[in-house]
Amino acid sequence: MKFLRVSLHILIILLLTILTQVGGLAYLLYLWLKRRFDFTGLKKKAINFGLFAAIYGILSFIILPILASTLYNRKPLPLMNNTLKPLRAYTFLMNRHYVHEDLYKVLLFESEAMQKEFPETVTYYLDACFPLGAKFPLLPHWSHNDGRKVDLAFYYSDSTTKLYKKGSPSWLGYGVCESPTSKEENMPEFCAQKGYFQYSFLEKIIPQYKKGNYIFDKTRTKTLIQKLTASSKIKKIFIEPHLKSRMKLTNSKIRFHGCHAVRHDDHIHIQL
Repeated sequence: MKFLRVSLHILIILLLTILTQVGGLAYLLYLWLKRRFDFTGLKKKAINFGLFAAIYGILSFIILPILASTLYNRKPLPLMNNTLKPLRAYTFLMNRHYVHEDLYKVLLFESEAMQKEFPETVTYYLDACFPLGAKFPLLPHWSHNDGRKVDLAFYYSDSTTKLYKKGSPSWLGYGVCESPTSKEENMPEFCAQKGYFQYSFLEKIIPQYKKGNYIFDKTRTKTLIQKLTASSKIKKIFIEPHLKSRMKLTNSKIRFHGCHAVRHDDHIHIQL
């Protein structure tokens, strides 16, 4: 039994570290501090959960921002800004919203510019990077490991009113795709034929029932991409080739990400 308990703790530490970077450390501190308490029944469970939550919260929201800024020139993207927000809470709860300060400035500036041009428009970010480490992987992404990358959600209109609609049709932020038409270049099909099964994997597992309520807002999305490509700080933007053609985008910074990655017709990848 002791071996199983130790194995379980090790598994939890590894999993929390992979998912949140500091969750494993928080769990170790929790195990150490828990020995100082001796409660029974429901009270014990409640206090144990509260203890872990408090440790994790202190590490994530107080200590990490200081370390990230001091050691790696990274800062967390804003949580309550009127123009730039996380699409889903898991992004910041799992510390996946850190970017280099140069990227932070660009995103904030361009999101404010978007709202000035299109009143009430909110730019939503998805996964960025972890706060610490030069090459600490942000799974399942290939390259979100250095603070210089971030994914942004598309803009949408309401399918009924045709007016701007906040949010996204995907509960995850990924996986609800703006697929190519029969007349457009079909890179998802091409990659699937080449054996890259992961390319459209998210679309197959993410529920699509909200997709009919949202219409891809080509005008806003194109405008944002044009603003980003105009910035000297931004070096690359990844979207699917059919969307680049559909929006008549020609800037050389806009590139195809390769079949080894996943589809980019559900978000925009931006990097310094």
